[in-house]
Amino acid sequence: MNKKICLLLLLLFKTCLLFAQNLYPLTNKDFNYLENFEVLPDKNYTFEQILNDTSLVFKKYDDSKYNFQATNYYWLRFSVKNTSVDTEKAYLLPSPNFHNVLYSYNATKRQWTTAAAGLEIDNGQRRNQLIPCRFGANKTDTFFLKIKVSPLAQQPHKVGFSIKVEKESYALEREQFMLVLWVATLLTMTTFFLYNLYIYFIFKDLTYLYYLLIVFGGMLYITAQNFYFNVLLPLRLFSIDVKDNGNIYWFDINQAISYIGVVLVMIGFVQFARIYLQLSWHFPFWDKVLRGLLAIFCVVALVNIVLTLGGIYYTNNFVALPNNLLIIGMVVLLFGLGFASWRRGYTPARYFLLANSAPLLAILCLATYFAVYKFYGNGAVLLPNLGMLAQTLTFAVALVARVNVLKEELQQKEMEAQLLRGANEQIVSRNQFIELENEYIMAEILLEKNQKEELQAKLEANQRELASNTLYLYQKNELLSSLQKQIENLSQKNLPQHKEELKEIKASIKNSLQFETDWDKFKLHFEQVHPDFFKDLLEKHPNLTNNEIRLCAYFHLNLSPKEIATMLNINPESVHRAKTRLNKKLNN
Repeated sequence: MNKKICLLLLLLFKTCLLFAQNLYPLTNKDFNYLENFEVLPDKNYTFEQILNDTSLVFKKYDDSKYNFQATNYYWLRFSVKNTSVDTEKAYLLPSPNFHNVLYSYNATKRQWTTAAAGLEIDNGQRRNQLIPCRFGANKTDTFFLKIKVSPLAQQPHKVGFSIKVEKESYALEREQFMLVLWVATLLTMTTFFLYNLYIYFIFKDLTYLYYLLIVFGGMLYITAQNFYFNVLLPLRLFSIDVKDNGNIYWFDINQAISYIGVVLVMIGFVQFARIYLQLSWHFPFWDKVLRGLLAIFCVVALVNIVLTLGGIYYTNNFVALPNNLLIIGMVVLLFGLGFASWRRGYTPARYFLLANSAPLLAILCLATYFAVYKFYGNGAVLLPNLGMLAQTLTFAVALVARVNVLKEELQQKEMEAQLLRGANEQIVSRNQFIELENEYIMAEILLEKNQKEELQAKLEANQRELASNTLYLYQKNELLSSLQKQIENLSQKNLPQHKEELKEIKASIKNSLQFETDWDKFKLHFEQVHPDFFKDLLEKHPNLTNNEIRLCAYFHLNLSPKEIATMLNINPESVHRAKTRLNKKLNN
């Protein structure tokens, strides 16, 4: 991995040295502008007519500018004298350059040949406006050029003609350099892209995702700005605009993709910085400002692509300066926030500045260049490549630091996970203990329930026995009272023969009416049913007599006065009087 990267960097360095030697010494020996050529408006002429019809008069071009509304094409005729003893090869760059056809005579084949180029032509060339031509050794060659001008018919400003001639050696050298530079830059960025894509799938960290977005956007931008989508894509779509000075501006697929690349790069940079520096936490206000600038930039750029490339309205000349100013503002803000974070002692900010200073400076220089010059000249050829390479390489510093941070976070997470596992084990043990305790409590509740049911059953049995004993006592006393009355009636008859027997029966009944023993049994059963009745009664009214306590027990059982009178062997009126006295005593 490291060896491949070093080889790519060495290749790129040699390429840059080669280009540095040929970047500015562009002299007239490398290219010329043809000054003497003739023009003729086309009226659906064939080439044979142009070549042979003497009535068709070409007029010398005198730098005039035209409104191209009367015709769709113009014919240009020019002659080039080659004083060299060798055949010279060159390329023509006519303007306008929509669809141009060059007619030249091939002495070897002894026939006229054609070559076409322009924005509408898919000739597989990066610079699709170049038309190859040959100048014979030590002779003068005449050429005819058919130039399409119909796209200019709706333009309000006049446009002139120009023909630039580039020597083949210079053009090929330039093309070779651009190809090597593009391939070397693309290979380097692709290598880093794939490597960090692998790291992203391992860590799933968003900073790597936005880094990949920056690299991908940079590859799109470099490819588009160097017009290699003319080679990669067969689609030819463009929109033009003419200024009052006669300059023609066009916006094609390459410019649209370059805008998309810049949008992706700026989104990646801003989002990378927001996550890496935690701007929403440390600088919430400036974080909102940064997001606002990014949103405005993205909307303006995408609207410009839709309106300009769609032919609705050519807005590119109007938004170029605002877009570059927005880029400059975001870059300056990123620098400022990184520096402020570093001054606050935030350690990742140092790595952020180390990683982003070079690429952000390159972006700043490129945006400033376009804001001032508004076109892509020789001075800006190396800036995108150098900026993207600097970003690709220096980001490794931040990403390595990010990996270390992620490792520390991973170790911390593992420690937290171990603590959580220990806490979970304690919770599980505690839950098991609680479950056992709950089972024990449920067993006790069940036992108490069973005991309560047994006590309830015993209580009900005692109540039944109490009621039975009370009824038995009532019936017995009632029977004994009845027998006593009958005996008294018999005694009044004075039957001497039964006098002794009646006396014995009376004594027996009297003994049976002594119910203290029955009261003790009654009291025993009553206390089993109402265990605290007598205790509570005596605590509240300690001056009650035994008979009054007995009456309270009978009244508590809701016995009638008659039933109580029978049980006590007294009159019901005595029970009423006793109840009245008892109520007064209890209420005092």
